[in-house]
Amino acid sequence: MPNDSKDQMLLMAQMMADSDSPNVRARLDSYLPLIFIVVVGIIISGIALYSAKLWEDHVESNINKTSELAYINEVNRNLFNMRQNTNAMAGMVAASNYISQEEFSEYADWLLKNQLTTQFITLLHYKNQNYLEPPGADDSRLLINHINEFIKNNKYDPGFGPTKEAFFILKINDGAKSFIVHTLLFDNSSLDQPLILASATRVQTLTEGIHDDLPLLINIKDVFGNEIKKSFFGGEDDPTLHVIRHTYENLDIELAIPNSISVLQSAIYLKWILILFSIAFTLALCIQFILAKRSMKQLANLAVQRANALTAINSDLTDEILSRIEFQSELLEKNQEIQSINSQLEEAQNQLIQQEKLASLGQLAAGVAHEINNPVGFINSNLTMLAKYTDRALQLIHHMEQTIESQHDETAIAELNKARTAYKYKSLKNNIMAVIDESLEGVDRVKQIVQDLKNFSRIDEAEWQWADIHAGIESTLNIAWNEIKYKAEVHKEYGELPNIECVPSQINQVIMNLLVNSAHAMAEPGNIYIRTSSQEDKITIQVEDDGSGISDDIIGKIFDPFFTTKEVGKGTGLGLSLSYGIIKKHNGELTVVSTPGKGTVFTIVLPVSRNHSDHKAA
Repeated sequence: MPNDSKDQMLLMAQMMADSDSPNVRARLDSYLPLIFIVVVGIIISGIALYSAKLWEDHVESNINKTSELAYINEVNRNLFNMRQNTNAMAGMVAASNYISQEEFSEYADWLLKNQLTTQFITLLHYKNQNYLEPPGADDSRLLINHINEFIKNNKYDPGFGPTKEAFFILKINDGAKSFIVHTLLFDNSSLDQPLILASATRVQTLTEGIHDDLPLLINIKDVFGNEIKKSFFGGEDDPTLHVIRHTYENLDIELAIPNSISVLQSAIYLKWILILFSIAFTLALCIQFILAKRSMKQLANLAVQRANALTAINSDLTDEILSRIEFQSELLEKNQEIQSINSQLEEAQNQLIQQEKLASLGQLAAGVAHEINNPVGFINSNLTMLAKYTDRALQLIHHMEQTIESQHDETAIAELNKARTAYKYKSLKNNIMAVIDESLEGVDRVKQIVQDLKNFSRIDEAEWQWADIHAGIESTLNIAWNEIKYKAEVHKEYGELPNIECVPSQINQVIMNLLVNSAHAMAEPGNIYIRTSSQEDKITIQVEDDGSGISDDIIGKIFDPFFTTKEVGKGTGLGLSLSYGIIKKHNGELTVVSTPGKGTVFTIVLPVSRNHSDHKAA
């Protein structure tokens, strides 16, 4: 098992095992999931209650809209039928010259049977009859009197309109009986009063086709100022009634209809069912959590015991692993130290070899100089004496020529000229001193080469001393000239330098390495620039070439020991490494800047005084 997973399991088990701790905070933490379940249950119950309320409102709204439409349609149908009955009677009157009581009764009876909501039809002021009415109509005489009275008082009222047609309300016996009447007026030439056709129905019959057994409240107004308010089955103060307002012709009708109690009751039941289900679901989750918590606590205790055993085993293994890691770390450090020491020894060995080479070169130079200086001294002395003797001999010959010519001895003069021609006297006179001067110059050059060789190696001067850097550069150039002269032209741009405190032979060696590297970097004859300058307590030496340059991927390695780009056998890879070490020992800096294809610049910065150096050069 991975360590992270094992640690997490151990931590969880420990927390659950410690849940019985008297610590209040620990107990609260252990019951946080239970509290969370209860809160979620309350939220779910609230959401269920809210959803049920929305659904209940939606159902109630739809029921009310449906009931409202049904009641309006029923009222419109009944009032329309009343109007149709009146118009039918008007058609009968218009089609007949005379209508008897029997004919009217028969036709009215047929209309009333087909239109159950219309309970009364009458014809008033017809010819010589005051009224015609169907047989057996209840309250007919009382109703006819009220209609006559209403028409007499309102026949010119604008409510009848241009068609002399209107709906109005009649209340009989102080409102004990209420009727809705539809009238149609005709001009009557034989009588002062108009011919009246009327249909009437009781107010409560307007909605009998829908719910005749439920509480109902009806409030109707007409344009003549009449109003009637009817409450059936004690429903006037019922808060469950839904009010419908509707206008038909000149009637303003207001109905208070009951809600659908059974449907709304089912919605209420559903609401409480959802709430009870949410509570039961929450309690079930709580019980399940408590049971699971007990089981997990037992499992956690077992897990803690096993985890403790595993921890003890792992602790022993960890200690052993740590001891092995520590041993391996120490061994690795020792190996690294040995590698570092070997590297230092190898570098020191190479430096010693190089120094031995220089020492051997110095000893050889000293021995050669001693052996060469003696014969060169003899040659130089003899050539000097030869020059003097030759000059005297030439002066003597010149004097003898003048003496012979002054005697005017033709024979002697002829012999003299013959001798001059035979021995090429004129050429001898002109060239002999030049030959002697060239020989002396050659001797001086040999002496200078020997001296430069001694100056470069300086085996007798391997200690710190004040030295002229320019003199060291010149000596180094003379020694390395054979490597340089065929590859590059050297340009010297010297500034004013003070003498500096250094080990001259080591500085000469660095300059030699830089010059030779620059010469070897020339694929074709080029230029080498040597520049010097001083800044306060430091001097700067630059060696620049316009050779092939150094690529970016190896420029960081050129000062590493044994790194070389030359062919096998043509370079050791120690020149720049030793040069870098020598400059560091002089507390200086050796840097390089190179552009491939354009050239390289090596820069040496050295302190003037040894007091600015932290280490002595070996």
